[in-house]
Amino acid sequence: MAPMSRTPTRVSRNGAAASTGRATRVARLPEPTQIIASHELLGRAESRLRESDIVTDSAEAFSALYQSALRAAGAVLAVSEHPTRRRGSRSAWARLPQAMPDLSGWATYFAGLSRLRADTEAGIRSVTDEQIAQLRPKVDEFLHVVEMEILRIERGKPSNMPAGAA
Repeated sequence: MAPMSRTPTRVSRNGAAASTGRATRVARLPEPTQIIASHELLGRAESRLRESDIVTDSAEAFSALYQSALRAAGAVLAVSEHPTRRRGSRSAWARLPQAMPDLSGWATYFAGLSRLRADTEAGIRSVTDEQIAQLRPKVDEFLHVVEMEILRIERGKPSNMPAGAA
């Protein structure tokens, strides 16, 4: 077995590795199954977003919006994480900054809503129409950002988003 090279490499579109002479992250195109899963999750995220517009109960609208964002996070994780067995249960919001540092601000924002979501679904707290009105455009923007990131990943292009953008 040949010794492994310690020279950093990048992967071109055709999958060939090229030495960069500096430390870089190896670009990896997702597997076709990852792309399919990602698009299915993004489609479900968009469905939940549309559902939030037609439900009349604030708790249901909040749940639909939160689940829309959660499915969008799952969509980007599907194409950005290496398919491996995970140990323990970690939320998408905890994994997102590790897989996609550019989305860490979004992960922080939505993780901050996790307790409210759980309390609302348990009937412990309620949400107002104003909270829904503030959340709706943020979820819509997050879905757009995720869609653009997925397309970028599929094409093997570097991100041009500022780190932690939200």
